[in-house]
Amino acid sequence: MRIPRASLCLPLLLLSAAAVAAQEPRPSQPPLPSPTPEEFQTRLETLMTEVGSVIVKGFTNVGSMTGSRGVAYFTAWEVTDARTGRREQGVGVEISDTVTPNRRDLLEERAYIDYDELDPLIRGIDYMMKLDDKATKLARYEAQYQTRGGLVLVSFSTPSGYVTAISTYGGRRPRFVLRPTGLAEFRNLLESAKDALDAPRSQ
Repeated sequence: MRIPRASLCLPLLLLSAAAVAAQEPRPSQPPLPSPTPEEFQTRLETLMTEVGSVIVKGFTNVGSMTGSRGVAYFTAWEVTDARTGRREQGVGVEISDTVTPNRRDLLEERAYIDYDELDPLIRGIDYMMKLDDKATKLARYEAQYQTRGGLVLVSFSTPSGYVTAISTYGGRRPRFVLRPTGLAEFRNLLESAKDALDAPRSQ
């Protein structure tokens, strides 16, 4: 009985394909997608990146606070489109992993807060400062406030006490843990930035 040549070649082809598949590296798990600037874009950022027009950016460095990962800087911003006259105000929070004075070029993270978010954020901080074990009937609690620009303020209980932290990009970055008085300090810096924005324009 004569065996067709195609039948003889088929097992060899299958073996070759299996060998090639075994040599190919297994695909690794895809990395988590990085947040894009547009994902948490504020009106302030939108105007900052406007094209086809002169964009005037005014700013005041309000102050800074130290935490577990370095320093957080607070800046009041006023941005104006010279062509249309559109103006946006807000606050920038920039987190640096270094505590070296005057080295803000080493910033790692940044988030912006639109002006209309400041009062609700300050009221949220006031509420979070009053939280204690009675916030929930369960063993632990975590309270969180997030701005549209991706800044996250979180307060949570631990076996050793209460902890407050901030992070950027919607909480996808490592937390910047504040000192025990950090929440009040954070609030005061926001108030100072708002005062700078509310100050009358010089003649």
